[in-house]
Amino acid sequence: MKKILFATDFSSNANKAFSFALNMAEKHKADLIMVHVFNLKAVWTYPYTGDPIEMKAQAAKSWERSLKEFFEHYDSKVKASYFAVENHTVVQGILSVIEKQKPQLVVTGTRGKSTVKELLLGSTTKALVKKSPVPVLAVPNYAELKDYDKVLYTSDFREVDLKALQDLVDLVGPFEPEIKVLHMSTDNEFEHLEKLEWLKELINDNVTYPAISCDLILCDDTFTSLNRYMSENDFDLLVMLEKERGGIVDKMFHQSLVNKMEFRTWIPLLSYNEHYLSQTGREDVKKGSVKQ
Repeated sequence: MKKILFATDFSSNANKAFSFALNMAEKHKADLIMVHVFNLKAVWTYPYTGDPIEMKAQAAKSWERSLKEFFEHYDSKVKASYFAVENHTVVQGILSVIEKQKPQLVVTGTRGKSTVKELLLGSTTKALVKKSPVPVLAVPNYAELKDYDKVLYTSDFREVDLKALQDLVDLVGPFEPEIKVLHMSTDNEFEHLEKLEWLKELINDNVTYPAISCDLILCDDTFTSLNRYMSENDFDLLVMLEKERGGIVDKMFHQSLVNKMEFRTWIPLLSYNEHYLSQTGREDVKKGSVKQ
């Protein structure tokens, strides 16, 4: 990993998320891209000028100075760059920097500080996950900064899970965690046991990592069972796949689950976008980097 993007609105939650971004950057010896998105219409503190372009430039320079001062307060050896982007939505501003800077990970808080403008995460996180071509790490304000010793990946028995797991190993590998792949279902046990064996075989053939295992839970309430499983096993990171689904009910169910986890989970949530993973997975197959 070479670049990590950290998006902030300077709220207390964003400050907490920065510690996670910095820890990841130091572990990977990666560069840190510091980003703040501002809306010029909401800015009242900059010198008045009749030239809107000049006013935008003044605002950007001021926010970039704030980003630099914030970063330098931590006295880290990580190389950082600073981008203040004017945009009427946080998501589009972040995506514009992703497109230009090509980071391998985006780190944000789960809540912003303003009720007037669009919050950084909450509804913005869900929009960002759906559109970001790179994984998004959402950090709750009450998450405890520590190394990733136990990581939980929730699987829906799809081949794209394989690509997500390969990327996950690259991401958390330097921490040398135990990775648990979990599938939860209310359907036939025998059928899912067969699929579980299929997934295990795929992982063994394609993912080079010694501390990875699979588990299956049959349950009536997915959200409640997931929270119980997380509590009983003391995981440090939850990983979920934002899926492309055909049926409206299916889509609503998954969205409901992800929303609940984003707002209520007590550990960081790492989200992958199935659409972009599928694209990169096909490219890897063409290049011969994925075993067939």
